[in-house]
Amino acid sequence: MAEPYTVLVADDEKVIRDGCTLLLQPEGYRVVTAANGKEALDLMGSDKVNVVLCDLKMPVMGALEVLQEAGTRHPDIPVIIITGHGTVADAVECMKKGAYDFVTKPFRVDHLTLCVKRALEKQSLERQTRRLLEEQARNLYTLAIEQSRMHTIVNCMADGVLVTNRDAEVVLCNQTFRQLLSSSSSLPLPGPLQDYCNDEALQAAIQTLLKEDAAEPSKCISQELCHGQTHLRALSAPFFGPDQQVLGTVTVFHDITRFKELDQMKSDFVHMVSHELRSPLTAIKLQHGVILDGLAGELTPKQRELMTRAHAKIQGLLDLINDLLDVAKMEAGHRQLEQVPLPLEEVLAEVVGLLQARAQDQKVSLKLSVPDDLPPVLADRQSLDEVFTNLVSNAVNYSPDGGDVTVAAVSHNDYVEVLVSDTGIGIEAEEIPKIFDKFYRVKHPRARQVIGTGLGLAIVKGIIEAHRGSIKVESTLGVGTTFHIFLPTASAAWVGEHAG
Repeated sequence: MAEPYTVLVADDEKVIRDGCTLLLQPEGYRVVTAANGKEALDLMGSDKVNVVLCDLKMPVMGALEVLQEAGTRHPDIPVIIITGHGTVADAVECMKKGAYDFVTKPFRVDHLTLCVKRALEKQSLERQTRRLLEEQARNLYTLAIEQSRMHTIVNCMADGVLVTNRDAEVVLCNQTFRQLLSSSSSLPLPGPLQDYCNDEALQAAIQTLLKEDAAEPSKCISQELCHGQTHLRALSAPFFGPDQQVLGTVTVFHDITRFKELDQMKSDFVHMVSHELRSPLTAIKLQHGVILDGLAGELTPKQRELMTRAHAKIQGLLDLINDLLDVAKMEAGHRQLEQVPLPLEEVLAEVVGLLQARAQDQKVSLKLSVPDDLPPVLADRQSLDEVFTNLVSNAVNYSPDGGDVTVAAVSHNDYVEVLVSDTGIGIEAEEIPKIFDKFYRVKHPRARQVIGTGLGLAIVKGIIEAHRGSIKVESTLGVGTTFHIFLPTASAAWVGEHAG
């Protein structure tokens, strides 16, 4: 139950004090009394008083002195003046000193209780207002601290930060951004985006994110920018208000110049080493071929065995060098693909025919199953030869004697699916995500017997993705593996290119 309000009645006439008590207690108020102003001030300091009814003229201390003291010591307690001899001048003087109201004797019951009720409402509103102001001050202080902390964090970041509002105006950018894009520190905030960054692709990305119908909480756009000798990766995302309306965008700029330089150094090194190694190895292979053909004299069986092994090792090194060059070309985007409408059944038949002899040597049954109405794909013939030669060779090599390898194709409207299946050693589930990584070899005793560079599947994946296709694998250890290759048909690829 709520504690009742306390009304202090200060009057030198006992009949007034008792009368007010009789009037106010039935209204639910707690009443305390004082015979003069000094007693009233003492009670205001020791008791929880909400409203004071104070006589204008009293011995020891009157209402004017009470108002002066109360205004300093208890400014939140409203004081109502009651008097039987008051004038307009007295009322004005009391109001100047902070009195809430002025009631003359004899007063009506309803008038007195109404004055007390309004005084209590005033006190409640003032206290509520004061709490709200204090809370607002605390919130503003907290906000100022958070803003200061945010600015400190943003300005200390090693990455550049650029924030725009919904009008594509820059409202915040840190020192790193200014250094990366050579932006002047004197530019105004907010200011037009083009004054801070003149990259049209970035401006278009930010405008896209600001569009209400295109913005999503998880949507972001990643781009690479080149500013002079500096290469940057920019990641832009929208931010939203409580009503899920786009308020602006945040873009983080990461300096990737060093990574670009390292990537170029790696590519240059691979090309240099590959070319420097390939020429002498090719010459050595040719010389070995001359010796093995008997053109340099007859060989003993032991000599022929050793030369044959050396010849195979040299071929393995040449395969590794060629694979490294292929990977380097794909990563640098320099591999040229002459994509033309290509009958896939011809490519698959040629690959199966070339590998049939090897499959027979390993007692593996190699079969081809292709429908007559298979639609052509838009592809580079040499690249697809490399893809399916690699996949079928792996299927044969990793199949035990007497295993089965099947190459099949199925049409699915806008794309063709090619399946290369074997009944070989299979792949453990945790290794499947790694098999397309460069230099990764499946950890299996049978795999150690197969000569390979570990680059074949990485090249296969790169070529297929360059054809706007995809590849996935299903495998069960000890049962077999199936590679699924999806390639768009020539008509679908043509529509996709012209639509993009």
